[in-house]
Amino acid sequence: MSEKLTKRQQDALETKKKIVNAAKKLLSQKGFDEISISEITKEAKVSTGSFYTYFKKKEDVISELNKLDFYILAQTVIKMKDKTLIERLEYYCENFLLAIERAGIETCRQWTRNNIKPLPMPEEPQFTKYQYDNKALYSVFADAVKHGELSEYFPIEDFTVQINAHLYGLMTIWCMSDSKVIGSGRIKSYISDFLTPALTTYLKK
Repeated sequence: MSEKLTKRQQDALETKKKIVNAAKKLLSQKGFDEISISEITKEAKVSTGSFYTYFKKKEDVISELNKLDFYILAQTVIKMKDKTLIERLEYYCENFLLAIERAGIETCRQWTRNNIKPLPMPEEPQFTKYQYDNKALYSVFADAVKHGELSEYFPIEDFTVQINAHLYGLMTIWCMSDSKVIGSGRIKSYISDFLTPALTTYLKK
């Protein structure tokens, strides 16, 4: 059983949440380069000192804002035993992009800039963000092999890299097209026209 948070710990979490939410609001209005730390603290109604208690620089707020845990998404997909592997992969890919799109395009742009130079995950420093996301999708395929849905000769790493490349590509195009090309809306055609035919050789009857 986890220990109950003290009043001081609860207040600290609430202050941090205020800072992150303020940054998210300002980011949607202006874009990252136009926001200052003083504006964030003013919007959050906290002191500048409070900001530096939780973050070293402005970029760190974006990292906090974009802790989209696709490993949790992967575990959700693995538990969908009433769905076929194709249906589970469609759910994973669509919700991967929906999570990013909900965060907002300016947030996504800055998150992309931050991750071009790989940084370790705060919770699991042995992984970069890409490696962590790669591990998530890999687990979905590994589970399918384990339960006999896919051949034991299925190239998990190759398919994991290819699908993540497609998802990150759609995410980038969404940013580059100023949200005119919506990646989550293109997943069904990707699954039916490309991924399903590619998987057919390895799917067990």
